[in-house]
Amino acid sequence: MKAVLVICEGLHEIIFVQRSLGALAGCDWFDRPIGELPSPFGGTPPRSPKGLIARHIERDVDALTLRGAAYPPLPQFEAAVVDEDSQTIYVLIRANGKHQAGAVVRLLRDLDDALDIGPVDISRYATALLLDANDEGLSATLATFRNGYCEHFGDLSTADHAGWVDAQTCHVGVFVIHKSPSDPTGTLEGHLAPLAAAAWPRHFDAACAFVDGGRQPDEAVSKGEANRLKAIITATGQFQHPGAPLSTLVARKGLPEAHFKTCKLSGDLVRFLQAVPWQESSDEPAAQTQAS
Repeated sequence: MKAVLVICEGLHEIIFVQRSLGALAGCDWFDRPIGELPSPFGGTPPRSPKGLIARHIERDVDALTLRGAAYPPLPQFEAAVVDEDSQTIYVLIRANGKHQAGAVVRLLRDLDDALDIGPVDISRYATALLLDANDEGLSATLATFRNGYCEHFGDLSTADHAGWVDAQTCHVGVFVIHKSPSDPTGTLEGHLAPLAAAAWPRHFDAACAFVDGGRQPDEAVSKGEANRLKAIITATGQFQHPGAPLSTLVARKGLPEAHFKTCKLSGDLVRFLQAVPWQESSDEPAAQTQAS
């Protein structure tokens, strides 16, 4: 089995990837115990009583505050979805921002060490970074990626949006969320807003009037288009999901799947994730753990 590690900035990006892969690639959500994930992520890898995820979560709880003990350390394993046809598992990881290369690289090195011990269920893996362009733009975000990860992956000078590079340790790709070819700025919220408007048009219009009619220039909601759209989308969803955060509104019981099937960003993202240029190998071991 092959694995694609999808490193996202935040939780609603994680859920957007998960929903897009489900709607357009027929992937199934892995809703089973961590120990049943293919090794080295779960199961019992050689020379270790625990899989990579269990070891990553394990900490000295006595040294933490109650709040710190309540959450796994970042980067955080959030979900996994499986494409049975291609025998590929997509492991979705939250980094909590685009400037977390150091922590992400430490996790990748732990994975490399686990794979070197072998044999494990995962024969090959690739790493995909999903980043918001924000106001910095596409070029500056690509530069942040190249500078942050070149020490681990090697020469990333040819890395470009929605492309893959055959790096030192694995194939690595970067996908930068932006508005359009003519406007290289933006965030995921700019693509979620039209989905929310299509799903709940009356509530969306009311949420726009509420947010835009009440916000003041010095308030957080007015500091950037992403903040404004987060507020509008979240307010829109409150009629169906009172008190729910943005991540819940994007999830399975929120936005209907049909909207992901027609979303251009979903289509572009899924094509990118499915385009890993895997090297064919005649000696790839059969998976020992079925992840479905």
